[in-house]
Amino acid sequence: MFNLKKYWQVLREIEKTLPQYVWMYSQGGLVEVGAAVAARLLQAKSHRLATPEEVQHHRDQQQELQKQQFQQRLRDKGIAVVPIER
Repeated sequence: MFNLKKYWQVLREIEKTLPQYVWMYSQGGLVEVGAAVAARLLQAKSHRLATPEEVQHHRDQQQELQKQQFQQRLRDKGIAVVPIER
């Protein structure tokens, strides 16, 4: 029989060891979640903690995507950005 009380005790113990927000990795990629959700994912072994390199790579990709979207919005408005070398 499944011991529900023990299950929640284990989750709370895991949660206490984590910061407020945690980057998690799974087959689908990276996701940032709160400690309570992270504890459940770690206990279920469906995710693992992301490495600092994975988090940095994800942030770099997101920053590049935002830059491209900003430039596309300017082009849609008919604004051209031309770099000038000095």
